Amino acid sequence: MNLIQQIEAEQIAKITSQRRIPEFQPGDTLKVMVRVQEVGDADPKDKKKAKKDGPKAATYRLQAYEGVCISRSGAGFNESFTVRKISYGEGVERVFPIYSPMVGEIEVVRRGKVRRAKLYYLRGRRGKAARIFERTDIRAKKLNAAFKGFKRPKGLADDLTKIIGISPVLAGKLSAINCIQYAQIANFSDVDLANVDELLDLKGAIEKDGWINKARTLITEAEAAAEPAQA
Repeated sequence: MNLIQQIEAEQIAKITSQRRIPEFQPGDTLKVMVRVQEVGDADPKDKKKAKKDGPKAATYRLQAYEGVCISRSGAGFNESFTVRKISYGEGVERVFPIYSPMVGEIEVVRRGKVRRAKLYYLRGRRGKAARIFERTDIRAKKLNAAFKGFKRPKGLADDLTKIIGISPVLAGKLSAINCIQYAQIANFSDVDLANVDELLDLKGAIEKDGWINKARTLITEAEAAAEPAQA
C-alpha cells in the first residue's frame, strides 16, 4: 500500500465511523438523504445586503432522493453510484460519491434481482418494462434483517467518552447508529448488546468494561447536580 492509498484508507475509516454505509448493488432501490444548504453567508458582491444582514451561519437540511441504483463505478475513496428515478414522467439521474460529505445517509428500501452490473437499459424503458423483481433469497433476507441502528432520541448528545472503553472514534461509530445518550446504553437489552457488539466488532467490550453500570452512574450524577440548581 503506497502513501496515497494509506491516506485514502484513513479517510474512509473516518467517514464510516461517523455514518454507516450499507451493502448495496445495482438494481437496489435506495433512499439517499442529501444535505441541502438553506442559509449561508451573504453574497460578497452584494455589499449593501452584506452590510445590512451581516454574516449568517450556514444551516443544512436533509432531502430524500429515492430511486434505483443503476451502476457503481470507481474504487476506494473515489467510488460513486448512480441513482435513477422518474419525476413527472421524465427520467432523472444523479451521481453520488459514496464518501461525499453531502450524503447524510444511504438506506436500502428494496433489493432488486438483476444479472447486470450496469442497468443503463432502463433509460429506454417505462412502466412495467422497467420493473425490477425483488430479491427473496437467503442473503437478501439476512441483509434486510441486519441491525441498522437505534431510533435517534430527542435532546442533546452526551459525552460518551466518559465511559471507560469508549474512545472518540468509537463514540463516532455509536453516533452513526444513533446511540448518543447515556440512557440508551443504561437500558441496553440482551438483544441490543448482541447487535451493537456484532455491528461494531466490540468483542464483548460492553460487558467487559461495564458500560451499562458506568452509564447509570453518570445519569445519577447528572440528576444530583441538577437538583440543587432547581432548588
